[in-house]
Amino acid sequence: MLPLFKNEGIRMKALIAYGTRYGSTTDIANKMGEILTEEGIDVKIVNLAEEKIDDVSNYDLIIIGSSIKIGSWTKKSLEFLERFESDLSKKKTAFFVSCLDANDPKKCKEARENYLEKVAKKYPSIRPYKLGLFGGVIDMKKYGFGTKLMVKALSKNLEKQGIDINKSNDFRNWEEIQNWTRELLI
Repeated sequence: MLPLFKNEGIRMKALIAYGTRYGSTTDIANKMGEILTEEGIDVKIVNLAEEKIDDVSNYDLIIIGSSIKIGSWTKKSLEFLERFESDLSKKKTAFFVSCLDANDPKKCKEARENYLEKVAKKYPSIRPYKLGLFGGVIDMKKYGFGTKLMVKALSKNLEKQGIDINKSNDFRNWEEIQNWTRELLI
């Protein structure tokens, strides 16, 4: 599949810049990178907590993502949007988040509004082409004390959904992530 925004003979460049807390969003960003690379796009994947980006002018597509914890994007992802808002307004962009609310059909609409649409409205000049809401991971072995307490406080609701918090639970729908990423090229 050739992206419609591709210029003949010029290899397009994409940046996937994201924030993660426990690694689930890293896996999603890497999968997106694989797919875009397969489609002939030159991809750079950056964990914003580990690497600073100085310039986005060379990228044709910029995907910004974040994990969600206590209703918030990661600090580094928001700082990236703030810092490059003017530059991003001239680029094809997409936002995605990884969160547990994406797993609950009753909370999906609200999660999309709170975690994607509100952030897009906060930076109105950016105008993302697509917004992606993806499931997350519950893995108590990776969490610190505070996060464990928070997950345990939510455990009654999670148990109603058939989720055992004492096991590792991966709620990412890889087919959905692949399809969403490919749709960026249309």
